[in-house]
Amino acid sequence: MKKFNASIGAIICSLLVFVVLIGLGTWQLKRLQWKTALLTEISTRMEKPPVPLPEKLDNPADWEYRRVTMTGQFDYSHEFLIKPRTLNEQVGYNMIVPFERLSGGSVMVNRGWISDALMSQAARPKGIVQIEGIVQLPRKNYWTPPNDPAKTDWYWADVDAMASAAGIKNIAPVLFTISTKKTGVYPVAGSVELNIPNNHKQYAIFWFAMAFISQFIFLLRFRQAA
Repeated sequence: MKKFNASIGAIICSLLVFVVLIGLGTWQLKRLQWKTALLTEISTRMEKPPVPLPEKLDNPADWEYRRVTMTGQFDYSHEFLIKPRTLNEQVGYNMIVPFERLSGGSVMVNRGWISDALMSQAARPKGIVQIEGIVQLPRKNYWTPPNDPAKTDWYWADVDAMASAAGIKNIAPVLFTISTKKTGVYPVAGSVELNIPNNHKQYAIFWFAMAFISQFIFLLRFRQAA
């Protein structure tokens, strides 16, 4: 026969561990619901028909991942290369170019991916053009190195720093990413980086499993032979 022999203190500690782990699992489930809703909202925004990008963006977040159009011309005297970016296992850059709008002001445009070998083949449409793309809010993640404008080393699209380097005063606080890919045309457009992982289900399962494993170990520890 086996009997359970644990002190009140040990039981309380075990229950506290169980409650904390269950709480972490529950929190991850709530995060899962929030993240799923966010991704659904982003997908809905990207599927809407394109509309002209307003001249003034009072709340840029309201336009993130919206499909929009702009009319104006590119300023190829300032081309910023964000590195390193890969496409089909080839290392290259994202080419960012200022776009002067007919309505006034400028917007930094991500024209897409290109490598050093393809740089001579880069298309540079002249004159007034209309472009279609998706609005993004450029963000620097924890692992991204800092930009060094003095050395023209760019690792993320800091539109304010780029505008300062190019002497542009009226710059929109967003990044416009070309969304229409054309075969054989460089830079290669159509690359919208969401960078929104959704691993909360796995995390929730892990914490719930740890909660029950902790109780199983507790029972084994204090179960003794009579």
